Amino acid sequence: MKPLMTVVLLTASLGAMATPVDPLEPVNRAVFAFNDAVDRVALRPAASAYQSLLPRPIRSGIGNFFSNLGEVSTFLNAALQGKPDEAANALGRFVFNSTLGLGGILDVMTEFGAPKTSEDFGQTLGVWGVGEGAYVVLPFFGPSTVRDGLGRFSVDATTNPVNYLSPSEHRLGVTALSLINRRAQLLGADALVNGDRYVALRNLWLQNRRYQVNDGADASADAFLEDF
Repeated sequence: MKPLMTVVLLTASLGAMATPVDPLEPVNRAVFAFNDAVDRVALRPAASAYQSLLPRPIRSGIGNFFSNLGEVSTFLNAALQGKPDEAANALGRFVFNSTLGLGGILDVMTEFGAPKTSEDFGQTLGVWGVGEGAYVVLPFFGPSTVRDGLGRFSVDATTNPVNYLSPSEHRLGVTALSLINRRAQLLGADALVNGDRYVALRNLWLQNRRYQVNDGADASADAFLEDF
């Protein structure tokens, strides 16, 4: 959580560095307000209860489990980006954390010196030279760009093992648990975003996303964003 808190505290300074392409701002603000209302009424209270009721080791295990599922996407996208070492790292993490780590609940591979990396198809498209397009706020999903939206609902959706659970009730339940777990991890950052929250979060998200796509090569980005 510490890197995340640092990022949020420095949002204002980063905003000047991330040039937004936001021609849909009026619509985006309306969707942002809707998402914010859903968060206040449902997601944030659920995340607060989740954090209060479950001990930290259990929450960490749940987080590790979902993180391990993401290794499938990282393996594929690292390979598509021509990063064989990162692809091999993701594959090894998935295999050994799924077995020695009791289904991914324990992150044994980080202890063995193979830390997690993350790649998705939006990043792959960026590496291939596809422009990010306009900034968009998606209902329920939050910040995105046209490029990342295409990645999210195409290749990334097909590489998410949760989407293959049957019956659908199981899939919805696991997805809800993932959302609540992720929201609980962000509870401490809520009070640190001041002023126009839409602008602050937009600029932070764009800056971080550009840093991810460029693997930190963007001279306008700060290195600490790598941990976000």
